[in-house]
Amino acid sequence: MKRLTLILFALALIATSCQKSVHTRVMTYNVRNCNGLDNIYSCERVAQIITNENVEAVALQELDSMTRRYPGEDVLKNLADLTGMYHTFGASIEFMGGKYGVGILTKEKPLSWKRVPLPCRSEPRSLLIVELEDYYFCSTHLSLHAEDRLTSAQIITEELSKLDKPAIVAGDFNATPDEESIKQLKQSFHFAESPTKYTFPANEPDIEIDYIGLSRTQANAINEVDSYVVEAPVESDHRPLVSELKFKRE
Repeated sequence: MKRLTLILFALALIATSCQKSVHTRVMTYNVRNCNGLDNIYSCERVAQIITNENVEAVALQELDSMTRRYPGEDVLKNLADLTGMYHTFGASIEFMGGKYGVGILTKEKPLSWKRVPLPCRSEPRSLLIVELEDYYFCSTHLSLHAEDRLTSAQIITEELSKLDKPAIVAGDFNATPDEESIKQLKQSFHFAESPTKYTFPANEPDIEIDYIGLSRTQANAINEVDSYVVEAPVESDHRPLVSELKFKRE
């Protein structure tokens, strides 16, 4: 009996030693192509917001790449150059001679990336997954239609459940907390709570549709150090949401 107890104790020590504590600070921001509510196109002021918050990864939505709407402009690359971060683009549609979709900026060079198509009856949408050393970071922008959002929630849950590390999903979900799609996602993801939480519209926000969530897999012990909406009333039609997360991974 004593020997069995020692063996179990040793196994517990090994399991504990194989866990790693991760502390990261991330953002989600629908930047509307860096076109502000004052109709001024400025990557510089959006990049300054990102730099000021000192985040490890940013999920971005509504990005043009070399379209006639913004001739010669790759909005995500512009932001990457200004912030000094790596950029990964997930094109959802071909648009006006270029592409349009979601993106991710990371301080760490990604190990891999993948785009998963999501349904939308008005235009195709995407889930962009970037692999980092300690976790996967994902950016998405869901449909304006509730049925599509519910289907997308199912796809996101299934896709991220296959991953071998914790996953952080962030984006503009176009859904309030009482909607079925968000309720379903909360079964698989712990959504970071913010005391302010409202991100839209940027000038007088009173709607919560932007979220950051951590997968509940691997019994992640999550503890939000901080989660808040950044004061940014004019740079886009959304305000950015920031979350500082602590969790464990195997």
